[in-house]
Amino acid sequence: MLFTPFEFKIAKPIWLENYEGEMNRTALFTASLTKGKNTVLHITAQNTYQVFINGKFVFFGPSRASHGYYRVDHLPIGKYLTKKENEISVLVSGYHCHNFYLVSELAFFVCEATDGDKVFLATGTDAWQSYLYEQKLQKVERYAYQRPFCEVYDFQTKSPLQTGEKASQKVYDNFGNTFIEREVSYPAFPYEKGTLIEGGNVQKLDTPRPFSTWWSAQIGKSYHGFLNSELEFNSTEYVGYLDLIKSDKRICKTLKTDSYITYEMKCNLTGLVKIEISAKSDTTIALTFDELLSNGKVDYARMECANVIVYKLKGGEKYSLLTAEPYTFKYMNVISVGGEATIDLLGVIRCDFNEKEIIKKIKPSADAQIKRIYNAALETFRQNTYDIYMDCPSRERAGWLCDSFFTSRVENLMSGKSRVEHAFLSNFLMAGQYPRVPDGMLPMCYPADHTDGNFIPNWAMWYVLELKEYFLRTGDEEFVLSAREAVYRLVEYFRGFENENGLLEKLKGWVFVEWSRCNSLTQDINYPTNMLYYKFKKTVGALYDDLSLMCEADELKEAINKEAKIGEFYCDNAVYDADGVAKLSGEITETAQYYAFFTGIADKVTNKELWDTMIRDFGSKRKQDNKWENVHFSNAFIGNYLRLDLLKSAGLKEELEADIRGYFDYMAKTTGTLWEYDSTCASCNHGFASHVLVWLDYLGYLE
Repeated sequence: MLFTPFEFKIAKPIWLENYEGEMNRTALFTASLTKGKNTVLHITAQNTYQVFINGKFVFFGPSRASHGYYRVDHLPIGKYLTKKENEISVLVSGYHCHNFYLVSELAFFVCEATDGDKVFLATGTDAWQSYLYEQKLQKVERYAYQRPFCEVYDFQTKSPLQTGEKASQKVYDNFGNTFIEREVSYPAFPYEKGTLIEGGNVQKLDTPRPFSTWWSAQIGKSYHGFLNSELEFNSTEYVGYLDLIKSDKRICKTLKTDSYITYEMKCNLTGLVKIEISAKSDTTIALTFDELLSNGKVDYARMECANVIVYKLKGGEKYSLLTAEPYTFKYMNVISVGGEATIDLLGVIRCDFNEKEIIKKIKPSADAQIKRIYNAALETFRQNTYDIYMDCPSRERAGWLCDSFFTSRVENLMSGKSRVEHAFLSNFLMAGQYPRVPDGMLPMCYPADHTDGNFIPNWAMWYVLELKEYFLRTGDEEFVLSAREAVYRLVEYFRGFENENGLLEKLKGWVFVEWSRCNSLTQDINYPTNMLYYKFKKTVGALYDDLSLMCEADELKEAINKEAKIGEFYCDNAVYDADGVAKLSGEITETAQYYAFFTGIADKVTNKELWDTMIRDFGSKRKQDNKWENVHFSNAFIGNYLRLDLLKSAGLKEELEADIRGYFDYMAKTTGTLWEYDSTCASCNHGFASHVLVWLDYLGYLE
């Protein structure tokens, strides 16, 4: 079964009249509720929402689903209803823009409270009051190409609750979309405080540091967002004028005019930023943050993200501030410009996989290095498994295939369940048709809306590889059968690119092998992709008892082994010359060899010389002693991971442990999480990287 439907008894979806379809609108909904220990709030919204009861944060949701489907949360709120009359506030952010994190659909809010069979406080009735929350500015920068908008707040203006200016409600009587159960476990939202480590003064520059990205020019054209000329506040330009000068004097929580302090978290963490501030005078507080320090400083633009949150505060007021969205950081600057303020508290409300669900722990006998790697891998898993498998919880929060193949193993190992995986895989099947990708193809990441129609054909194959492992983990034959149509549509899509030898050639889209030289060698005939295609066909054949596909796979394996070899190595690609003849490029990558063994194109008996070379001369120490200058290095994703998995499969425990220590300890020391690359040029908290836990368990370090 793909999903379990849910029906509201009374409630209907609502939004603010005359604001439907606008980008980056925030609505506030309030209601009064009497005390009741068995009260349950059934709630969902598009895109994200936060629930507060009597001013206390209760929940951030919802769990994501496919286009036209919305997962409903069921929140037991009796323990929060401590007064005779309790104030419930729900803040809903409707982005309505293309991005990798959320689908772009009309914003709405739907909710009803129940106590046993009694239903009350339902949207679509007069129980809820609606307000346009204009203190959160609408026309601001995009946070990133992959995520919606920055957060800028002007609390020097009055809130709608202060003015009493209510907004009319639009009730969607004929909604036409499907409500379904949440399915995944609920987070605990623990709070983590930061530690004050640095402070200093702020100097104004004559010209701002530039914040220019490759996608900026597309805004307002093929890419949703606001033009610079439309912005109510330009966050990156504002902080671009600010030069932070470290002071040697004693650091304190009180920020004088034009000064800053820096907080450090225990490790790279993800959550809603919570900060309590007493503003002594009117001031603008800018928060800039990142996962690590670059040359000793916070680089808020390191990943082409605008890691900036801005609050305009009124003097003489105390504020308890909470961001609308989760962010990821280890270091955060708090900058006060134009006035004085005291920071009473700063940290994050964690948004991650509930720690109580974890059943595997590190053995006390493990050494300090292994414990450090374990903790980093566990943090990476938890922060990237909030509601779906994410690539990273920072730049994208996107549900990428292939990444999920590795993270899914971790979920089952660490929790004994595959609930997030079921939700993740089913999201790719619910809608049936996907905007802007070719018929038969699956999106590369989902739920999402991409503006350029890009897709990764390789990632669709990884979906099928994960589907088989999901079946082996769960025995869920019903789900495998429900995926059959989508799987065979993929088979037919790829047939259109087969040459006379059955190899895929001139594939469209973003042919992705790995973040290394491999990705420059993807045309015309890419052999790692065809190796994966072999495993794809074998897997489809095994799942659906399709002997003809398995025979085709055997023929494909023979063709690859006949065409792709240069000595003991597999060449990455062949390119057609002017006469239309496909010739090997001569390029050899470390990762192509890993693909060959991982997919079954090669084996350690038939290809013993290559296997011995790969085990002996490649790996975590290769850059220190490179014996094969003609073979391009692998990167973390996914070459190094294929290598480690091969070491596990071959029972080479000593080599596996040496590589784990060599690849990951410096990451664990630096951020307390594991990275997308083997360097800090990208995300330092990437979901697939948590797969280290699977190997640590194999090595006997978990209990």
